[in-house]
Amino acid sequence: MKIKHTIIFALISVMIPASVAFAHKVIIFAWVEDGMIHTQSSFGSKRKAKNCTITVVDDKGTVVHKGQTDLEGNYSFKILEKVNSDLILKLDAGTGHQAQWRILESELVAVSSPNDIQAAMKEKEKLEKGPSIFKIIGGIGIIFMLALAVKFLKRETS
Repeated sequence: MKIKHTIIFALISVMIPASVAFAHKVIIFAWVEDGMIHTQSSFGSKRKAKNCTITVVDDKGTVVHKGQTDLEGNYSFKILEKVNSDLILKLDAGTGHQAQWRILESELVAVSSPNDIQAAMKEKEKLEKGPSIFKIIGGIGIIFMLALAVKFLKRETS
């Protein structure tokens, strides 16, 4: 009887981190164009990340800029003068939803071409795709296993 409880507890403990991994995600996407850094932020379901904080840090972790997304999840700012490192844009969408995007130092001085922007937009679309069928089935499987564990526990206490 104790072995069953231990096995059920172990299964639940192992599955909880997996269920957290299937939660929705937040994405920040950034590109450099015409002396500006532009960002778009959204959740994996393409819902816009509204009024979220964006913090820009250099390679040493020093905050060099801070801003907030608009109602469309967008934020743009002028490229900082005297940038001597990559920039890391960190998005804080609340309740533990965080994402980041790295802009290389070489991108900050290079002139972007339409091909670069198209390639970057394709990467953004790939990031925004919804969950795969395997993740959906996995989530349903976790729910089924938890329900089964509850059933066993109720049967043992009766």
